[in-house]
Amino acid sequence: MISNAPSGPRDTTDLLSKEELQSIIEFLADDLLEGRAPGTRGGRLSELYLQSLFKLLGFRPGIDDGYLQPFRMKGYTSRDVTVGVPGLELGSPDDVMGVQVRDVSDFSVEGEAVFAGFGIRTPLFGWDDFKSHDVRGKVLIVRANDPGHYDPSLFEGPALTYFGRWSCKIEEARRAGARAILIVHTDESAGYDWGVVERSWGRENVFLPSSLENGLEFQGWIREESLRRLLATRGLSLEELYRDTLKETFEPVPLGVSIRIWGENEFRTLEASNVVAEIPGRSARRIVLSAHIDHIGHRPDEPGDNVFNGAIDNGSAVAALVLAAKALNAFREELPYTITLLACTAEEGGLLGSYYYVQNSDRSKLVANVNFESTPVWERSRSVMGVGARYSTMEDHLKEIAAEEGLLYSEFSRTDQGFFYRSDQFPFARHGIPAVWISAGEDFESGRDHFGEILRNTYHTVRDDFDPGWELEALRQTVRCAVMLVERIGRSPEPPRWTTRLPFPTETRRIAVGP
Repeated sequence: MISNAPSGPRDTTDLLSKEELQSIIEFLADDLLEGRAPGTRGGRLSELYLQSLFKLLGFRPGIDDGYLQPFRMKGYTSRDVTVGVPGLELGSPDDVMGVQVRDVSDFSVEGEAVFAGFGIRTPLFGWDDFKSHDVRGKVLIVRANDPGHYDPSLFEGPALTYFGRWSCKIEEARRAGARAILIVHTDESAGYDWGVVERSWGRENVFLPSSLENGLEFQGWIREESLRRLLATRGLSLEELYRDTLKETFEPVPLGVSIRIWGENEFRTLEASNVVAEIPGRSARRIVLSAHIDHIGHRPDEPGDNVFNGAIDNGSAVAALVLAAKALNAFREELPYTITLLACTAEEGGLLGSYYYVQNSDRSKLVANVNFESTPVWERSRSVMGVGARYSTMEDHLKEIAAEEGLLYSEFSRTDQGFFYRSDQFPFARHGIPAVWISAGEDFESGRDHFGEILRNTYHTVRDDFDPGWELEALRQTVRCAVMLVERIGRSPEPPRWTTRLPFPTETRRIAVGP
């Protein structure tokens, strides 16, 4: 990793045997850990496991007080959520899902309903769905996704920008002073079915306390067909409301009805920890390798298999992180940058652990982030992909690596689902640090659509279990390319930099985040 170093990395794929990699995934996905939700016994066990593993492998503590970076969150679980207008009540889980974010056991939120288009306001694309309208204290109803999903001439066409993500719509509603927000769900516009919404929003939702200051009281989703029924009580047509949303001239539409949202709520303060280690280099500047250790927990009151084990999401990526770290540690004396290993928590709740790490770091020393997420566990792929790489010079490095390895370089084909904004590389990018999610690509040697099968059948379900039959060749391939990328960054005369307009805001101020 110095100027006279060989062009390719050492062969490091044998540093952890297949059995050792399997053992990491198998332990994290065991029922004993109860789905590794942050602030639970299983979540704590996963943190202690990674701490012990980092110690055993000889990595230096990455936090002044050790390996653990604890932080507090607020947890809210809302049940029997009901949305009502005169003459109609819509209930969870069939019509609406969401969470009340106030410390009250029985909640009721009421306000004038306003249809606010996509709920987007950004000078980057010259778009303002709010105009000068005062929506303080209102209940906003907004479409999922962004205008480019429906008109390829707008935004980035079918490639989802951050402004189309539900998390950004919630941020914008908070800034506008709204009281509540309901995002209109369709499988096609959201990129996932209602079952994913129900499983994600029907459990405890966690927030950094800063995100609750002067924020929304309620945030959630409403099914499109359910919204049609609600609008019909006022003689309104959803299609009529949608008609002008693709025009820059769109203005919010008061619906002439007060919406009430009520239900039962549980709340608590909880603590979880990122696990942070480092491999010292010749410089205090650092490249952060990351993977999240949490998943979405379990449902003890449900019969049968009720544990969301998270073997692929994200036990596989933790195994990849450990293998990459061991590979880099093998030639630590040559590292120009310090390597930080970030096993972060609360990703499923809104990237909270990675946001907390970035917001509490000396960002002037952060050179780049390389993230592992749901790392392929199957056969070798004929390609490598870097999600988000196209925004920075890291794409040039990855194209060179692909050529040297006899691989194709590709983007993830599912650009409409905004995966760059959905994992722990994004908090780094939002704070101006070039970041990428690296993975073996979709072109598997057998021709199988492994990624598609997972997204359709396994993602955020109890079926995400460990399988001892996994080949793990694609995992090793991912790690090899990641190590080569770190090496390239180290040999480059300048650190990674942005190369194009970014379809998301970068900020240096504290960003209030939650699910």
